[in-house]
Amino acid sequence: THTHTHTHTHTHTPHTHITFFAVSVSKLQFSKLPAEVSVVVELPLKQHLCKVKALNKGDANSEVTVYYQSGLKNLREHTLMELLVMHMEEPCFDFLRTKETLGYHVYPTCRNTSGVLGFSVTVETQATKFNTELVELKIEEFLSSFGEKLSALTESAFNTQVTALVKLKECEDTHLGEEVDRNWAEVVTQQYVFNRLHREIEALKQMTRAELVSWYLEHRGHNCRKLSVHVVGFGPEEGDPPGDGNGERDEEECGSSSYGEVSKLTFLPASPKMAAATSIMDIPSFTQSLTLFPYHKIIQ
Repeated sequence: THTHTHTHTHTHTPHTHITFFAVSVSKLQFSKLPAEVSVVVELPLKQHLCKVKALNKGDANSEVTVYYQSGLKNLREHTLMELLVMHMEEPCFDFLRTKETLGYHVYPTCRNTSGVLGFSVTVETQATKFNTELVELKIEEFLSSFGEKLSALTESAFNTQVTALVKLKECEDTHLGEEVDRNWAEVVTQQYVFNRLHREIEALKQMTRAELVSWYLEHRGHNCRKLSVHVVGFGPEEGDPPGDGNGERDEEECGSSSYGEVSKLTFLPASPKMAAATSIMDIPSFTQSLTLFPYHKIIQ
């Protein structure tokens, strides 16, 4: 018996790839998708509070996020914000979780909303234990103490944090998916900065302690753009009757969904505790008078 093996060799040249692509395009006959550009509003200089009641009457969980908007910034400033948030992580946990025991989940976040930079501090708590406005005051207390801590930061401690963030950015991808996700994000946002990590590392190596301190104080001064968002759970600390917030609901309520529609959000005014904040009682009417940022890419 004779076995004949036929080997077919295909040479893949750039020309064959281009030809194949052209044939595919003509066969598919697709049309260009409309370009959707996210619109971001510039927050007013006065602090605003958006406080809404949770949708589920049986839920005691509350969440407080205090957000400081920075604006349209460049790659260096984005890296500086990352460094600031990294400095904030441990003291944030120590103050709000360990010392004040406000909740298990407390964390600062570096925010990049379609190219508009900012940072926030979030606390997840329960209305059976704490009032959201008290939580906000504690977040403010933390941010004030952090400012003092940052001003007293030594060069050595600053350099340690810079090195830690550089090492984090130098970490090799554990799987191909990480590299794909990173590069695909550049394509989707049409920024195409495929060496972003390298450029961020270079920026980090040139940063100074004084730059970090002034960057933080800039966001905390009279010109800060601050938005507080409270989702208020059900419980005695929020003035709800006993039984609310512990999962108990009457027969009639259990018969229907305990989740309301988004259009039926219940907006709550600020109490005297937060008299300095302007309450948002209707989101569209709040945003329609605000300035819109032009579409911005963090590419240099």
